[in-house]
Amino acid sequence: MKNKIPAFLIFLFILFPNLWTNYTIGQNSKIDSIEIILDQSKGVEKIPYYYYLTDYYIYNAADRAIELANEFLILAEKVDSTEIIEYCYEILGEAYFYQEDYNTSLNYFKRFLSLQRQQNDEKGLARAYNNMGIIYRALENYEEAVLCYEKSLDINKELNDSNGISSTYNNLGVLHEKLNLFGQARDYYNKSLNIELNINHLDGISTSYLNLGGINFKLRNYNKAIEYCQKSIEICDSLDFTHTLELNYDILYQTYKKLGKSDKALSYLEQFYNLKNKRINKETNAHIAELEIKYQNNKKEQEIELLQKQKKQKSRLNYIGLSILLLFTILLIVLFSFNNIRRKKNKILQIRNAEVLQQKEEIEAQRDEIEAQRDEIQRQKELSESQTEQIKKQNRDITDSIEYAKHIQIALFPDKITLQKVLKDGFCLFKPKDIVSGDFYWVGQVENKSIIVAADCTGHGVPGAFMSIIGINFLNEIIFDEEIIQPNLILNELRKKIIKTLVNANRIEKSKDGMDVALVVIDYDNMKLEYAGAYNHLYYIRDHMLNSIKADRMPVGLSDKAIAPFTNHTLDIQKGDIFYMFTDGYADQFGGPNRKKFRVGNLRELLLDIHEKEMVEQKRALFETFINWKGSEPQVDDVLSIGIKI
Repeated sequence: MKNKIPAFLIFLFILFPNLWTNYTIGQNSKIDSIEIILDQSKGVEKIPYYYYLTDYYIYNAADRAIELANEFLILAEKVDSTEIIEYCYEILGEAYFYQEDYNTSLNYFKRFLSLQRQQNDEKGLARAYNNMGIIYRALENYEEAVLCYEKSLDINKELNDSNGISSTYNNLGVLHEKLNLFGQARDYYNKSLNIELNINHLDGISTSYLNLGGINFKLRNYNKAIEYCQKSIEICDSLDFTHTLELNYDILYQTYKKLGKSDKALSYLEQFYNLKNKRINKETNAHIAELEIKYQNNKKEQEIELLQKQKKQKSRLNYIGLSILLLFTILLIVLFSFNNIRRKKNKILQIRNAEVLQQKEEIEAQRDEIEAQRDEIQRQKELSESQTEQIKKQNRDITDSIEYAKHIQIALFPDKITLQKVLKDGFCLFKPKDIVSGDFYWVGQVENKSIIVAADCTGHGVPGAFMSIIGINFLNEIIFDEEIIQPNLILNELRKKIIKTLVNANRIEKSKDGMDVALVVIDYDNMKLEYAGAYNHLYYIRDHMLNSIKADRMPVGLSDKAIAPFTNHTLDIQKGDIFYMFTDGYADQFGGPNRKKFRVGNLRELLLDIHEKEMVEQKRALFETFINWKGSEPQVDDVLSIGIKI
């Protein structure tokens, strides 16, 4: 997603020669200095600074990049520059992509695509389709992603653009690897490598070797994985490609670990962490330096402001002093005159005494009023303290009530004996965000079939807990009283009951109340599993491959699809299969070094890493990974995960 800076700048530097000096200096200056220059510039003089700052912030502060790109877009429309407009569309597309706002990102790349069509710019069209493919891949719309990549590939082939062709092959490899189509991914990586070798593009060659090392590791071709990573390392060492080198060390560590060669695995693990720590320290030092500069600037601004205040105060004091001196001089003149004509002014003096007496009475009245105000302030303070204590008591009462509600909710959950009996060799990881939870689990045994439910009600805390109690009671009615045990029919009936309850309670706002559910029924006698889901997918691992069964994209509750039936999926199961059910609290948790969401992709990789462990160890690994990722960040939602091993 790399942007180009158009030739339009050349004309600006000719029209405004002083811009070249400022722009060149700006490249070597601190970003805050360039921000000041931008703020002081007017009209088209702002253009080079917008280019420089948006190109910098796109990789460092996406929020600021969006803000500046929108300002730049307004200026571009005023000067009617298509080149700047298309540049802004690309910047906004990238910035929203880094913020994981994929739909907005896609919208801007579509606008960019439209401009390339109007100008019949084939190279721009190829880049637009390639970027859109990346967005569709992030949205998990893999069919559209493949179509966009193929269009980009066709155009690059017509243009004989080796770099473009190689980049698209590489993206197709990444897409197929994400879909666990490792063989096809390897073929695309090989095509990309052949082109990079042809044009002797060392950066691309080292990346292709890295990708082939990673895919051969996943294909368990460990010797080839080592061979490709070593080739990549040779290039990285000579050209100081530290990030690619770091990734190679990680793959080699994992490969030698799989081969049981602990010494080599440990050696590469140490090299991996050395590079990673250097990178993190470098990023941290840069951030600290930037904060130090901002602190010093703020400190200087405060000192200037303080000096200005002191200057104003000194000026004010000088004025007051001169005024007092002038008044004192006038008073001396008046007194001298008064002494000469004392007898004639005796009456005036009496009048003055009367005025002084009146002022004294007014001052005493003001004093009485001040004392009354002081008494009122004291009364208000005492009232405030009383109200504060009352609020604290109410909070304690509310907390006690919620704690009691927690005991009621837990009493409705399956007991440990029933849970272990149904899950057999499985686990249930349950971590509420608040005292009570909007997530709940339900298990039951009907004849020879085990029924397991993982549900996420709207909201968390008390509102979610009420909805969970409703869900548990309805599941008991549907499965035990009405004897419905087919997953999709259970969800259909559960939705009817919830909607009826919400309507009776005048809760008819769409997308406000309901629940996301994953529900499985396991028939151990016939080795069959049935599944139905509302937004919550079912994941399973077989032969070291992670697969998923997609849930229906509608809740168990009020929605536009409230009458559409849920889909029933049937799967033949094998001994050793492991099935996982999650609510969204795990993947949505913020944390890690960049305070981002954990995301489903990382969760899938984690499951592959731990699936060979005992189920109790898998539960511990999931819990410890969640706690380490969250760190000091607050928990954003209830967390529920269930694992079942056949």
